[in-house]
Amino acid sequence: MDVIVSRTRIAGCAPLYSYRALVPVESVDPDRRHRVAILHVQIAMIRSACTRIADTIAPHRWFERDMAISFGLAAQLGLAARRIEALLLQSVFPEMTTWLAPIALRLDHDPGSASHRVAAIDLNAAFDAIAPHIDTLSAAELAPPRSTDRRAA
Repeated sequence: MDVIVSRTRIAGCAPLYSYRALVPVESVDPDRRHRVAILHVQIAMIRSACTRIADTIAPHRWFERDMAISFGLAAQLGLAARRIEALLLQSVFPEMTTWLAPIALRLDHDPGSASHRVAAIDLNAAFDAIAPHIDTLSAAELAPPRSTDRRAA
């Protein structure tokens, strides 16, 4: 599955960047596409339909939830998604050293905006398989070095 990882400069004086990892809708299992939130993002010169990591890894029970299930699962799902996002970002952007992907990261240098497509394992409904080892999960398990080719998105 492809994941688009990006670093976007936030306007202002200091080099402040937003980092995102999004899944192109065409990589999402067709049975799940109608259930995920669609984000239309501008990547390079192309406008692409994508979804969040959390929507992609969510177990099937997430979409058929009632309020009793969603509160506990929501926190676990959010944590797993942010950790996966950070690991995929780290596989491309060496300055991303945080354990969880931050909303914005201030850098002491100005590397510029960039987007890349990264080949990753199939993340569709992968929450139940990934969540038990979220503390020890590595980038190599998500996007093995041979599959990270840094193609421009």
